[in-house]
Amino acid sequence: MSINSELINLIKVDIRDDMVEQLMNRFDEEIVSLEDENDPMRPSIFRDEFKNFLEESVVNSIQDFGGDISFGIGSEEKLGFSEKLDDTTTDGLRIIGTIMQGISGEYVLITADLAKSIFGSNYEGDLGRTGSAYLMQRRLYDKGVSMKNWPKIKSWGFSNFSGTPRFFDNIEIDIVKYITKLLGAY
Repeated sequence: MSINSELINLIKVDIRDDMVEQLMNRFDEEIVSLEDENDPMRPSIFRDEFKNFLEESVVNSIQDFGGDISFGIGSEEKLGFSEKLDDTTTDGLRIIGTIMQGISGEYVLITADLAKSIFGSNYEGDLGRTGSAYLMQRRLYDKGVSMKNWPKIKSWGFSNFSGTPRFFDNIEIDIVKYITKLLGAY
């Protein structure tokens, strides 16, 4: 096996796992820590899906240019950061991508139970991407509170969230550890 093949295998497993571990810790600290446990679209529900996305993005990005090997992590199209959204993007990744980009404005989360209590028990309206909740602008909801006696509820936890613009920056990889491991195989 060539040193390039060994290096690619190292990237596909060891380096990938270190990068993903760091990013999942950021995900938990910077995003999951802010979620409401009653939110049916909370990012932690999609944690395994996000981790899988990160792992696949490293493997899918590896390029060998005859000795020059490059790789990355994440995908702007998959997360909805670019002009074009990847057709295979799941709702979970869209929700995470939206939160990562930042939320402008204040919203309330309308769950199925809340929708039935404010619109009537026979409510069969649209409940968003997941079929269990959607977001309504706070100002519109407050009109319902004052005009129709809707229950007062707190704002959605990610309202006015600035996002995580540097989420994929500054991933620390101990390259000496990997070079030592690679050279140890020879």
